[in-house]
Amino acid sequence: MVVIPIHFFTQGGILRARCWEVRFQELEHFTEIIDSQITPRVRIHIPFLPDFHNSRLQSISVDEFDWDYSEITWMGTGFLAEVCAGKLCVGQDSYSFEHIPFPNPWREKAKKMILRNVPITLYSDDTSGNVSKQFNKHISYYFTLSGLPPRISNQEYNCHFLATSNLASACEIAEQIVQEINEMATKGFEVYDHSIGEQVWVTSTVFCFLADSPMHAEITCTPNPGSSLNPCRINLRRLALSSNTSCSVTNLVKRYLLLSRRRNQSWAQTKHRCHKLFETAMSKSFNQFTIKGKKLGLKDPITTRFLTEAKLDEAIKERMKKFYEENSLRLYNPILELIGFDGVLDTPVEVLHVVLLGAVKYLARDLVSGVSDSDRTELIGRLEGFNCSGLNIESFKPKYLIKHIKSLVGRDFKILLQAAPFVFTDYMCSETKPIWFALCKLTPFIFQTTINNMKTFLVNLKAHVNEFLYHLIKSNAQWVNKPKFHMLLHLPESIERFGPAPGFSTEKFEPFNGVLRKASVHSNKLAPGRDIATTFENLSSLRLVMSDGVILDDITGMTRKIGPEVTSFFRNNVSVQRSMGYNADLARSPDARKFPSRTMLPLPEDLQCAIPDSLQNAHGTSGISQVAQVLINKHDRVNHGSFVAVTPRGRVATFFAEISVFTMGDVDAHYHMRQVVRSQHRVVVNAKYIQGCINVQHNCHLGECTVERTKAVLMEGKASRVKTGQVAHTDTDNYIINAASLHDPHLHQTVANLPILTPNGSDWSEAISRGLAIWTDGCEPVESDGEPASDGSNSEADADAEGITDSDESDEEQSSSDSEGSDSDGSDMGDEGGSESSNEDEGQSASEGHKTSTPH
Repeated sequence: MVVIPIHFFTQGGILRARCWEVRFQELEHFTEIIDSQITPRVRIHIPFLPDFHNSRLQSISVDEFDWDYSEITWMGTGFLAEVCAGKLCVGQDSYSFEHIPFPNPWREKAKKMILRNVPITLYSDDTSGNVSKQFNKHISYYFTLSGLPPRISNQEYNCHFLATSNLASACEIAEQIVQEINEMATKGFEVYDHSIGEQVWVTSTVFCFLADSPMHAEITCTPNPGSSLNPCRINLRRLALSSNTSCSVTNLVKRYLLLSRRRNQSWAQTKHRCHKLFETAMSKSFNQFTIKGKKLGLKDPITTRFLTEAKLDEAIKERMKKFYEENSLRLYNPILELIGFDGVLDTPVEVLHVVLLGAVKYLARDLVSGVSDSDRTELIGRLEGFNCSGLNIESFKPKYLIKHIKSLVGRDFKILLQAAPFVFTDYMCSETKPIWFALCKLTPFIFQTTINNMKTFLVNLKAHVNEFLYHLIKSNAQWVNKPKFHMLLHLPESIERFGPAPGFSTEKFEPFNGVLRKASVHSNKLAPGRDIATTFENLSSLRLVMSDGVILDDITGMTRKIGPEVTSFFRNNVSVQRSMGYNADLARSPDARKFPSRTMLPLPEDLQCAIPDSLQNAHGTSGISQVAQVLINKHDRVNHGSFVAVTPRGRVATFFAEISVFTMGDVDAHYHMRQVVRSQHRVVVNAKYIQGCINVQHNCHLGECTVERTKAVLMEGKASRVKTGQVAHTDTDNYIINAASLHDPHLHQTVANLPILTPNGSDWSEAISRGLAIWTDGCEPVESDGEPASDGSNSEADADAEGITDSDESDEEQSSSDSEGSDSDGSDMGDEGGSESSNEDEGQSASEGHKTSTPH
């Protein structure tokens, strides 16, 4: 039996392979004339590249392989490798296939070393090189290793600088980066593998390219979404308004919601069309190049700049012609030539700018702007009373969040999002409430860091996205002018391809802009790009030497380790580690055996109580003591008053918690979230069976709680006589499970078990008709930003279309045009702060018997 190994894996410590059996009846026999002689040939044809679980494959231990390809003979005609001409054919049929040569060319390239494939996550962003308010734009490239777990890759220590410039554009800088990545992908390079203590051969490609919307548009040769009739880099069809007729607007909304026939972009087609557009400019005119580019929805930044400047500068025109004759690829976006990269599929929807600085920002600004000054005092008081227990929010400033609503960053909108159902509800109109409640149910799915069942997760995520967009469009169809809402429809595809959304969020890269800014400040500004690169080169060298790296000795040609006196300076000094962006505690893999464990928090006297009778009867009084706080996993600390979910099991002598049992109620009509009510039942449970902490809020609507000026304002860390408003709760029995919690969202979803609205075709038609009626009946336009319209040029921050264009081209191929009067979101992103980028969802929720409770 002749087999072709397709996938390798280990099972029980044994290396095995999923193999395709070569069957005689499936072979294609033919002859070739070589040196005037008829030579028999055989074509081994695999009709498709099977996945791991394909039934056509069989699992075989590698130890059972008798011969490799070079030793197999074929029916007396010679060695199989010669009969097959050293290649396999993989494809759909005999006329459409790919030749795979053997032996694998990487055998020779790797020089018999172990071959490692190390994909990278590439990121580009613009940031200011100044500390002052004067913006000094620097375009920068960073990367991380895609295979690292989030607890490691999210640290600045593992974020690496590539290039920066305050003069060149992103695509101009990319030219040298693409050249080196392509060389790594096709040739590879030798490195030292610290885990096995020997040299290995590494090949690398770009796993995905992370950026905000304008940067994604630039590197994928599509127009800026804030000033285009086709703001989506994935869809071919027009998504922005081109005519004010009822029919065209209805079709626009359907295309925006992907309710009509869908056509996706193709990266190969994008590359081909970019080349054709340049030929149009050379053979016809620049005007024809511009018109056709708008129709196709393409805008190559390199080609456009060449053609624009060539009209004014004869030297540039001559240089462009020289490139066209000698090296035409330099006239196009270099990202088009990046091997293994697909600009349509490998630019995932970025949740920081699309969700937090998109949907949440628009709705929060729209809501707060409608609250009067007198009501804002009460709104701040409601926010003061928001319970942060179980949310991993250490502190926040309610007055600042409301007063500076137009200049908040991502972490601030995270707080407002989780507080919105309980703080903003009384200030929402009847049409705004379902939008907010749908958004609050959707976002925990988006920020979920662990997905146990991808198929079920994607079904639920798509349902929640549809529910949110259904209520949004029903309230006013003018929201279609915001491209970020449409991008939510493509988020499930990104998650299916790249895993949980926090894994491809730019939050881990944003703080690194601050490191670059510090390097820029210490430059003399004569050659800032070179100075910054030199600074990061020194940092990388220092990081290698300090962190137990291995270096090559130029004299002996051998590798050697750094001495312990040098490495101990880094290993034994936490302050040095933190200065280089490394956190040893977070880098360690959490050991479940360490939990539950007590913390060193002292127990206040007013919380001391007698040993519960049930615990005393089971274990006596010896060895039992009360503790203030128990750590049940890496992220959850159980304090007095915490609400937890418990799975009932046996009892082992360890940490115990006396809890008040709460019963699950119906979905509250006011908050649209699950009610829990305190019962008279109290039990003692083993802390190891506490699944995690959940966030609940008091049912203030039921209790008719009011805001009173009773909270002392802290000044210089001490309570003053000045009072501010806070909620005065009328009871301690009725609560609401906060389904908007971004901490351990899976546990909150399981316990709350909220219903999902699934609109059908008629529901969508009704919602679209109603939303269009509100839009076209002379109602006030959607104002979520309160910012002046831009001139349609690329903004330096994420921009969103707000205006209406005059063109009237209904052909779906004519899918993009620059529009005037777009709304530029100039404040989308400052430098996003630190460690709140990912709440790792490591807690396991119980499958049955959930009870919310208060430990003592």
